[in-house]
Amino acid sequence: ALDDDDDDARESGDLWWYEEGCAGMQPTGESTMIETKHEDHIHDVQWDYYARRLATASSDRTVKVWKVEGESEYSLSATLTGHDGPVWEVGWAHPSWGTVLASCSYDGSVLVYREDSPGRWSVAHKWSGSACSINSIEWAPVEHGVLMLACASSDGHFSVIAHSAETNAWSCHRHAASALGCNAVSWAPVGVKADDVLRLATGTCDNLVKVWRAAIPEAGLKAVAAGAAQLAFETEPVVDGRVHKEWVRDVAFAPFNGVPVALLASCSEDKTVYVWSRAADDQPWTPKLVHKFDHPVWRVSWSVTGNILAVSSGDDDVSLWKENLAGDAWAKLDKPED
Repeated sequence: ALDDDDDDARESGDLWWYEEGCAGMQPTGESTMIETKHEDHIHDVQWDYYARRLATASSDRTVKVWKVEGESEYSLSATLTGHDGPVWEVGWAHPSWGTVLASCSYDGSVLVYREDSPGRWSVAHKWSGSACSINSIEWAPVEHGVLMLACASSDGHFSVIAHSAETNAWSCHRHAASALGCNAVSWAPVGVKADDVLRLATGTCDNLVKVWRAAIPEAGLKAVAAGAAQLAFETEPVVDGRVHKEWVRDVAFAPFNGVPVALLASCSEDKTVYVWSRAADDQPWTPKLVHKFDHPVWRVSWSVTGNILAVSSGDDDVSLWKENLAGDAWAKLDKPED
């Protein structure tokens, strides 16, 4: 994804993808430039589950879907409309739910698109429960068994939108995260055993990272989706929750990779990136500094294996980081193959 300072890429409507690296890095192998035909800034780029389709979000109020043909051929499959403001983020649902794509916008709405036939999309649901910008979205892990989308908004709330397969209706559960705005949201993965809680993290404009948990009601998540049961989120304890001194711009849980230790990355306009972890469920989340950068940091993203962290900073750079074997420091990777 691009940060707010990537003006050249956004104004040109071009997107660079390095097959052995990341957008913004010096290419180490084959690279492809996509002329997106967007008419304004590009804010987010997301692969689908199989990495055969790409979705882009733009200030031109549209989402574009691209098909990957062969190794490096990209063709425009669809242009999705419906927003009345810049589109900040897009997110693909797990393919077990079909071909479903969500987007969030400055106009205070979330759109859930469904592909009815190849290249033909319709809006399955529109949620406009916030009077302010919706800044971040993420689908819940498929292991929970219900199609749920978390949203973070500038009114300081995060919301969980859930779909009921039985009634084909949507329910919404809103929770206050901050007296100021909420910039980012991320679901915790389901680990070795699926415990009886939902867990997610938020990054807010009061410089805080918070981890939230909600017990799954006895009636189950299907009752939550149907609106017959509510979710009651509460914060989990953290050590030194004010390590960030400016707005927290992004949070991201690492995918589960077999190690029973959850990792949560956060980044801020104070130019720092931290990784949070805890030894056991009854222990507080503890931050560890990854690096102090020279510019504000906008986005963080984990590799699919959960052991490499990509960081997008305000100097138009994307860097890769990996924890050393001793687990006491993070090192920058000069090349992706390292």
